[in-house]
Amino acid sequence: MPYLIGKHKRNAMAEPLQLYAIQRETRSRIGARSSGLQAAAPGASATGGALTPESDGSLQPAAPLPPLSEWAAQALDFHPFPAQAEILDCQDSHVMLCCTRQFGKTTLTALKAAYHALSTPNTSVVVGSPGQRQSARLVYKAGEFLRRAGVRIRSTAEGTYGARLPNGSCIYALPKQETTTRGFDAVSLLIFEEAAYTRDSFYHMATPFQAVVRNRSLWLISTPAAKSGFFYEEWSDPARTHWRRFRVPATECPLIDAAFLAEERIRKGETVFRNEYECEFVSDATQIISRELWDSALDEDDIPFNGGKPLWND
Repeated sequence: MPYLIGKHKRNAMAEPLQLYAIQRETRSRIGARSSGLQAAAPGASATGGALTPESDGSLQPAAPLPPLSEWAAQALDFHPFPAQAEILDCQDSHVMLCCTRQFGKTTLTALKAAYHALSTPNTSVVVGSPGQRQSARLVYKAGEFLRRAGVRIRSTAEGTYGARLPNGSCIYALPKQETTTRGFDAVSLLIFEEAAYTRDSFYHMATPFQAVVRNRSLWLISTPAAKSGFFYEEWSDPARTHWRRFRVPATECPLIDAAFLAEERIRKGETVFRNEYECEFVSDATQIISRELWDSALDEDDIPFNGGKPLWND
């Protein structure tokens, strides 16, 4: 089966018949097996799905996947450096990564999406970003990783750009319009790449996708931007203790050399350089009052002049 993503390239009548045959054969073969096994399409790779085919055609339980960083090294010959490996192998349900440019955000996002879909049958992974084209590129890269790992995937049929795995899981690129994107449900992994540049309304529209999922994960990955927006609020609010936060400036990224950073500091100036490479949120040029000045003017112990009563009656 060729690797397909995007538009269908097969006969519209042949595909449902083939899927029906696969499902019927799979059910008959696993009927007498342990109820803990998950069905996968015959022919799935040993690196994907919960069942793998033997030479005699029978389905056998697949070994659990190793941690993500090890799987990437074994199946894809991708060897993350320590900071990347720590993030990829993080088991927390809420993860934030605030990192330098060129840290490998797109690669990490695609790896996380591919691995989660591969190791969790019959689930949905949704990837969002500032633009639909960028989201589609992330899904395409996740599909490339799966194909290299020997997993046969095909396009989704729901009108949304995505990839469907033999184990029933799907990876979707979040469409651009909030009003036409409210149909997702039971999303076990929701990822926003370049979250600091994604609209707040898009983020708040998407998080309810996970409302009824018990083992859900939410990942926000970005280079910082201004001191505003959901990414800044989630990152800076100490009361939001459910987040596992990773901060990786350029000085801790072995992919970037010191000479280049010295050139960039001269080119961009201190404010932009700190924002792009030192993981610092900076005041936006459109902000008349800085966040620091605004926060310093607030006094939590101050009592309003009218005792906190409404200024007028309804």
